[in-house]
Amino acid sequence: MSLRVELVNHACVKLHAGPVVVLCDPWLSGTAFDDGWALLVPTAKSVDEVLEGVTHVWISHEHPDHFQPGFFAALGRRLNPPTVLFQRTRDRRVASFCAAKGLRVIELDDGVALALGPETRVLVGHHEFYDSYLALTHAGQTVLNLNDCALDTPAKVAALRVVVPQVDLLLTQFSYAAWKGGRARRDYRALAARLKLEAVRTQIAGLAPREVVPFASFARFSHVDNAYMNDAVNDVAAADATIAAAGATPVLLYPGDVHTVGATHDPSVARARFAAADRAAAEAPLCPRSAGVSVDDLRERFHAYRTRMFAANDAWLVRLARVVPGLGAFHPVRLHLDDLGRTVSVSLVDGFEDVTGAGLAPHASMHSSCLAFVFDQLFGFDTLMVNGRFEADAAGFAAMTRGLALGSLNAMGLALRPSLVRDAWAVRLLLERLAVVVRRLG
Repeated sequence: MSLRVELVNHACVKLHAGPVVVLCDPWLSGTAFDDGWALLVPTAKSVDEVLEGVTHVWISHEHPDHFQPGFFAALGRRLNPPTVLFQRTRDRRVASFCAAKGLRVIELDDGVALALGPETRVLVGHHEFYDSYLALTHAGQTVLNLNDCALDTPAKVAALRVVVPQVDLLLTQFSYAAWKGGRARRDYRALAARLKLEAVRTQIAGLAPREVVPFASFARFSHVDNAYMNDAVNDVAAADATIAAAGATPVLLYPGDVHTVGATHDPSVARARFAAADRAAAEAPLCPRSAGVSVDDLRERFHAYRTRMFAANDAWLVRLARVVPGLGAFHPVRLHLDDLGRTVSVSLVDGFEDVTGAGLAPHASMHSSCLAFVFDQLFGFDTLMVNGRFEADAAGFAAMTRGLALGSLNAMGLALRPSLVRDAWAVRLLLERLAVVVRRLG
């Protein structure tokens, strides 16, 4: 039986491989990233219809547009739920959560194939901080789901092709998906959009897929604080043209569409439907700002945040990181809370202080609830970087990252302790990414 790909929505696809049906990264409704994202179009099917026939559910990584805890909690209450597939991680946070909800979980080792049926096998590969890809092979055909993996250089793509030498159909992201400069920096967002399409071309050149499905970019920035970032996103027509020019066959799928790998495909219908969806999204209502959080409340939340950070990381290394050349982390970060008209200084070493009226220029500005989210959630800073609900220049962005990103490191199962020397690549990669952003913003 031929391999079929069904687009459910955004990054969620169903891979139909005979009796094996793998549902990937289900985000079917609601907002994500602290109300920062919404689906471009509603999911065409109900949850029951989406889950019909599904034997396995694969999660690429922990971001909420791929892994929604509520969905998996409900999945665990179903009769004979599908098996969850996830990459093996040190903290086992996702696997443990799913297992606690009554789900069977298979943790997949990096680059090791697993048979799901007599003609079907899957291979999951870890990429950079926390992303992963899925290669599913059935009856001699291979679908490669890159999802959010940033394979944007020939060297990265060549390394992947050693592991996955044959790709019949490639699923890949085609537009930017995080903060790309403030309101005035449309030029930076346009650059990010161009680079994303260049990455698609690089992937096609190195992997030689016969067909390419652009996906995982069917969301919109949906908050009054970040809707401006929709001004330079790539549309499906741009992805279509890029794929065709690179020598592969573009397969444009609208939510609910199904494609048989290798079959003739007419992209015109989906292209027209997405054009209409883009026009409708431009007029869609935006998520409003929530109630503000007082400075006194933020101070209390900071103290709880600081206690958690020092419990998970060595305090002496936090202080040492301030003076390490090229790092300079955990210095005070001044944040203007635009809803309160106050400016606060935040530092794991120096504490929390209201510096309003002190004549100190802020590094960034944001709504007070955004800072509260950073303090309350381990992944709070990562969420802020994705939803982009703040304003900063290059220097301010660098100061925020060096001062507030420790929770993101902990969320990867890493900690600022002597043992981190074994994972120095993570710190190096973070600093390299930061340097690239600062250089391009500058």
